Amino acid sequence: MSAATTHFVDVAAPCGRNGEGDHFRDEDEECLISDEWFYACGCRSYQHEYHDGTFSRSVIRHDGRVLIDELIAEHAEH
Repeated sequence: MSAATTHFVDVAAPCGRNGEGDHFRDEDEECLISDEWFYACGCRSYQHEYHDGTFSRSVIRHDGRVLIDELIAEHAEH
């Protein structure tokens, strides 16, 4: 398991505003990889990749509007 938090500056948030924020990346037993972005304006973005190849992604603006909310499953080869 590993986790890291980094601070960023002058990055475009989902609403289009440039600003600062924090990026959190974690690898744990529940998710293979978890990426979370928190922007100073209040926007946030999440992506979780699971051990079975499935991943979910959510992007939420600072006003609460959900821009993306999806779950994508890997297709098994036949």
